[in-house]
Amino acid sequence: MLAVTSLGWVAYRHFDSAVTREDWKIAGTRPVAAAGAENILLLGDDSRDGTDGEYGTVDGVRSDTTIIAHLGPDGSATLLSFPRDMLVPVLPKAKANARDGHAKLTEVLQLAGVPGLVTTLESLTNLKIDHTISINLAGFRAMTDAVGGVTVCVTPLPDGSTRNLHDAMSGWSGRLGENRLDGRGALAFVRTRYALGDERLRILRQQQFLDRLLTAATSAGVLTNPAKISALLGAVGGALRVDSGLDQAALLSLARRASEAGSGGMRFLTVPTHIALPADGAVDDHGTVPPHGAVLIADQAGLNRMLTPLLPDGVSPPNTPSTGGTTTAGAGGSATTPVGSPSSVSIAAVRNATSRTGLAARTVDGLRALGFTGPMTTSTTTGQAQTEIYYPPRLREQASVLASRIPGSQLVATSPPTPLPPTTSAPGESSTSGRTTAGTGSSAGTDGIVLAVGTDFSGLVSASNTPTSTASSTGGGGGVTAGAPTDPASAISGVSSAAAGTPANTSCTP
Repeated sequence: MLAVTSLGWVAYRHFDSAVTREDWKIAGTRPVAAAGAENILLLGDDSRDGTDGEYGTVDGVRSDTTIIAHLGPDGSATLLSFPRDMLVPVLPKAKANARDGHAKLTEVLQLAGVPGLVTTLESLTNLKIDHTISINLAGFRAMTDAVGGVTVCVTPLPDGSTRNLHDAMSGWSGRLGENRLDGRGALAFVRTRYALGDERLRILRQQQFLDRLLTAATSAGVLTNPAKISALLGAVGGALRVDSGLDQAALLSLARRASEAGSGGMRFLTVPTHIALPADGAVDDHGTVPPHGAVLIADQAGLNRMLTPLLPDGVSPPNTPSTGGTTTAGAGGSATTPVGSPSSVSIAAVRNATSRTGLAARTVDGLRALGFTGPMTTSTTTGQAQTEIYYPPRLREQASVLASRIPGSQLVATSPPTPLPPTTSAPGESSTSGRTTAGTGSSAGTDGIVLAVGTDFSGLVSASNTPTSTASSTGGGGGVTAGAPTDPASAISGVSSAAAGTPANTSCTP
């Protein structure tokens, strides 16, 4: 035991001398620190240093992974992931290169450096970031090899396809079920983007990998093996940058807290977002907001619910943007319901325009679980690829609320197509073939909001104002299915449709 301890300490001293410490000075007024808690910014950047050109070259350095690890006074560990394509205000604003002062989160590192990224994240969360740890691609790969590799689990995508098993851009190639990865394979796994189609699915992969990596790094086989300890710490040291406040004692303290929490004691959360809508400045159905490209928009109210238990006593999350309201009458008189609330949105009809039997009925279950109202008459129709939301101009705001829960959906400011495509009955769905055109008040609801679910439909995303519901957990999308066991309704949201803050299921991910 003495030999193990001595060798471990020698390895640690070698590691500590190899770490690059940066004097990142954070300007301006900062949030209040929480007694007994620590917030660590875990940053994975796309620097190609040490890769010998294997991954090409990049102009500048961007953040690939951005996580705030909250170590609570009770020994808990919560890891909050931020999507790289989330549109954020850059602080200080003078560092932004766009007139609106915003940028994708991944770009803030290049624009404003680590201090600017810290300031930006603190303004979004009111969490004081105590320390920053940054690792590049070469360090990530070497660290994985040092622990002997990591086993991850892969499921099909939310739409049932398996195109996520191969990605030419990242070099990832795997299979459904368990995959044993060395450093190169692990890097390809967590960097996959194009085969997943959504940045939030990529975050689920990263969260699963971190969970498995911590399990390997804190296992008895590593902690009792001096050679593995030396290899692990030596591999990380040369590729690691930390703030100057993380001295030897602080690093050992963090390592001890992480080991005590263990993989089973960590909660993985993801900032809830939706694809940018026209109301957010998008010019197409891909969420393109000039000059930023395709972006995600944070649901600040949902994020605030996540942040509340992480903040010090007496400190509130950033204010939720105020919204207008609509007045609804009830038995006790009138009550004001925010326009942004699902309960303010009445959906007339849901059409299944795919070959997935019963999809409309399951989607209705999910919509009702999220709080949406209305008759939601179901039907099947001829196939279409795009999920579309038809609405009369007077219901534009309500239609936008629905669109924010359906990534990739397109708003169509008109009645459904005329003549209407033929509809047929299907198990769990009613036929409404006798529908008429908009304005007639037909049971199909063509004068109201009509959701046509296309083949691109990947589920419902829960967001702000979501009531407690009958949502049930999925087996591995990282979210939940709101009343739709076979269609992951929130697989890319990172939050539960029952309440924001439910940890992602990282046991197996797309």
